[in-house]
Amino acid sequence: MTEQGRSTELEDQGLPLAALAVAAGRAVETSRADALVADRFAAALVVAARSHLDLPTVWPAEPAEAPPLQQPLLLASIYIGMRTRFIDDFLQSDPAATQTVVLGAGLDTRAFRLAWPDGARVIEVDSANVLEFKAHVLSRLSAEPQCELITLAADLSVPWREGLLAAGFDPAQPTTWVLEGLLPYLDAAAQHAVLDEVAVLSAPGSRAVIERAVALPKTDDIEAKLREFSEQTGLPMSELLARADPPDPVELLEAAGWRCTGHTVEELCSMYGRVLSLAAPDAARPGVPGPDLARSGGPAPVQQPTPDQSRGGFVTALLP
Repeated sequence: MTEQGRSTELEDQGLPLAALAVAAGRAVETSRADALVADRFAAALVVAARSHLDLPTVWPAEPAEAPPLQQPLLLASIYIGMRTRFIDDFLQSDPAATQTVVLGAGLDTRAFRLAWPDGARVIEVDSANVLEFKAHVLSRLSAEPQCELITLAADLSVPWREGLLAAGFDPAQPTTWVLEGLLPYLDAAAQHAVLDEVAVLSAPGSRAVIERAVALPKTDDIEAKLREFSEQTGLPMSELLARADPPDPVELLEAAGWRCTGHTVEELCSMYGRVLSLAAPDAARPGVPGPDLARSGGPAPVQQPTPDQSRGGFVTALLP
């Protein structure tokens, strides 16, 4: 879940701030009385990074009264909690594959915190500094992976197939692919290349869970905002525009014979009884059951969630 092929946002301990913010989001979710996720390693990863940012790791009693700089991170933690739980549920649903590849793994700890079947192998792919930092912190915590864990240092914005094969990936075996928080950080061409590789490397019986990148509408207002962002960050407009029209994972995978199902953020809010707002009453219920991943429906929400246009939703896919 880190930004691939870029040196911007590399701040604390050489880690992308996005990776730290996601770990902080999981820590906040874990601290809630109605937590959807139990990640006992997340807060330790955030603390070990010694970030210059005041990253929250605990859900406050009055989130709407939190410091202004923390409020966006607390709001993001609601989404991160649902996203994490949704992918956890997918990984633990049938049909399970013994080989799982996490592309852009970031500070994800599923290899350590989930129950994996006997013989399961997880291959995490990300930049070397992220994987080394995570391994160092988890080893200090005496954490043990609950599966065979292989890490591969690779830049997913350039060809990575040979490295994956050399690391022990078996293309003849069904694979579960996890693309969480990856595609939005790649330009459209690199997203297309990653999805093509997933299709090419997958044997029948393979599955995938993919967080979509958001297509930006081609309006004068959006172009003006991108130009302002370009001037503030120094990122070329051409690079920003290359991310504005991402490929559709459903279109690409269905063309390769996959069966795909889309899941909107609103559906996740309904599944898990959450509202993407700090001011809204807490609609979550302890012990909310996970979604039936064979369909996109779910229990009716306690309160209708506000649509979040900054998120593209998810795709789950199966190759018969």
